[in-house]
Amino acid sequence: QHYYITNNLRFKLLTRRTMLAGELPNNQVLEDLSLMFLGNCRLFSWHKAKPFLGSVGSQRMLYDKTIGHPTISKYPMASSYVQKFIKSWINQVEGEVLEEVYDSLSVALSKPSSQIGYKIYTFDGGVHYLATRETVAMCSKGTTGLQTWQACLAMCQWAAENCHIFQNKKVLELGCGVGLLGGVISHMCDQVTLTDHHQSVLSAAQHTLDINNINNGNVSALDWTRIGDVEDEVDVVVAADVVFDRTILPHLVKTIKNKLSSPTDRDKVAYVCSTIRNKDTYNTFIEEINDQGLSIDNLDLSGLKSVYFSGTDVIRLIKLRLTI
Repeated sequence: QHYYITNNLRFKLLTRRTMLAGELPNNQVLEDLSLMFLGNCRLFSWHKAKPFLGSVGSQRMLYDKTIGHPTISKYPMASSYVQKFIKSWINQVEGEVLEEVYDSLSVALSKPSSQIGYKIYTFDGGVHYLATRETVAMCSKGTTGLQTWQACLAMCQWAAENCHIFQNKKVLELGCGVGLLGGVISHMCDQVTLTDHHQSVLSAAQHTLDINNINNGNVSALDWTRIGDVEDEVDVVVAADVVFDRTILPHLVKTIKNKLSSPTDRDKVAYVCSTIRNKDTYNTFIEEINDQGLSIDNLDLSGLKSVYFSGTDVIRLIKLRLTI
């Protein structure tokens, strides 16, 4: 008869049973919660964390993987995020709260409020971890490039699952932001160049390369209205979350075409990942691509899964080539 109850009810019954029996979910659940926390993930699941908030002993397991994680001392998080997380923890606990949680809150409250801090990501099951310094604000210093957005997270996961595309290649990233995508791809390719035009963004991207000891990457200023700024030969062009301003789309597409057109025997390709926030803006982007004579292939992201993003955002990944 249990086969006919809903999945949601089944999970509630199993969770209740394991809590009564003093058991906990498997280690993968704890690891996922740790990744959500370290990535400052807005999708952190207190529902999944609930079994770890029962006894003081189980709270310590969660504490060691989140607030007490050893990497935080090296890469401190935004104090506003830490404070909010700890307060949510305390509100979720029905009994005794682990003493170290209160100690951590006291420390967080004693620090100046900050919306800038480190996030730590992995997209290959923990083989490589990558730290970035980001803001939790949507816009900072006159740019949105100091925060990692959903399409970038999706493209990082896709790249990790399709690393053969970048092997032995020279890669150019357009609109690199804090450098997460370029940093992820650096482990797969020969060389990666991260480009943007805002000085604060370029500094953040260089910081990402430096603290993660990425030696096959470099950062360069690139103005899409001056498409000759970066002359190096590339094999693959990548870009994520760059389709949001209609006025710059013609320059973006011309820049992509320019990088695919430079004389070489190499088979060049571009990949652009976008969150569809405004259909008209995205349709304008596609029209510009068609006008510039580039072919478009829509790639399937339906099977893509990660703790860093949900299926609620509409994300598109396209592959571009020159038409012959």
